[in-house]
Amino acid sequence: MEGMVFSLKYLGMTLVERPKGEELSAAAVKRIVATAKASGKKLQKVTLKVSPRGIILTDSLTSQLIENVSIYRISYCTADKMHDKVFAYIAQSQQNESLECHAFLCTKRKVAQAVTLTVAQAFKVAFEFWQVSLVPR
Repeated sequence: MEGMVFSLKYLGMTLVERPKGEELSAAAVKRIVATAKASGKKLQKVTLKVSPRGIILTDSLTSQLIENVSIYRISYCTADKMHDKVFAYIAQSQQNESLECHAFLCTKRKVAQAVTLTVAQAFKVAFEFWQVSLVPR
């Protein structure tokens, strides 16, 4: 309920046309990874907290809040097949309703899979809460 915390490295973000899809996210991750490699900069270390409320992203060094994404804005998440240490999610931007794919580098493939499963579990719990809230009292 309180959420799970993961220490990851932020690869970056790209805009996508549709809210979900394996091919769509794979292409987006490929773009993000290529851009991150080309920049040559060190990746930002982040803490990703996943809960039924959503994803809270903070800078690991400064503890500064980067983003707080409501679970209802997230439309897709995946452990990328080509880049198996990469976890990515697609969410609707709070500023302009555009769809953004955010990608993170994990220490191991198992971590990328664990983050993905944790987000899936958070969706399930949030949906159950939502269903309960609709039940007339």
